[in-house]
Amino acid sequence: MKGKNSWEKICKEIQERSLNKTLLEVESADKLKKQILKCLNDATNDRILSTNLSEIHKLLKISNNRQGYYEITGGGKDSKRNFKRNPDIPHFKLNNGRWFDFAITIDETSRPAQIIGFAFEIRFPKKEEEIVASFLRIDLNLPDHRNDVRDLRFHLHPNNGDIMVHSPPMSPLEILHMFLYGMEIRDKQRSS
Repeated sequence: MKGKNSWEKICKEIQERSLNKTLLEVESADKLKKQILKCLNDATNDRILSTNLSEIHKLLKISNNRQGYYEITGGGKDSKRNFKRNPDIPHFKLNNGRWFDFAITIDETSRPAQIIGFAFEIRFPKKEEEIVASFLRIDLNLPDHRNDVRDLRFHLHPNNGDIMVHSPPMSPLEILHMFLYGMEIRDKQRSS
């Protein structure tokens, strides 16, 4: 099989594999928020995160959008996403100059509760833009989003909101850990 039909089949297989192997079940939205809070507090204690503990408590929020559905936000303003990457909008700050925010949607109408969508975005300081992208966003779109039809619900945007690449299967806590501990940039670029 060649061409677009082959690619569409591959996309469907990647999407199914990503969603089936990702830890999207949670006990509750409140429990997930507590796990995120612990991770952020630990990162502050490890001197990875420069956001202090009182700011973390202000930035990390949980809201009930509609009966049985919750949103955990870390940063942002009025539950709005910061697509313009405005550094004046509240966010978490890393000691290396990077900054990030996120939003996670949880459906508690089923048992166990399910993470049905998220968006995590990390931004890089100007000095790192020469080496890497200015931002990286990892998304899991809500069910029935137009990307679901395209088998791209789980994807990443490397430095461009219009470029979408299948994301490796990661849970929100895994992505948060990657932002905090797993994105080291080499001092010296690799040679070609």
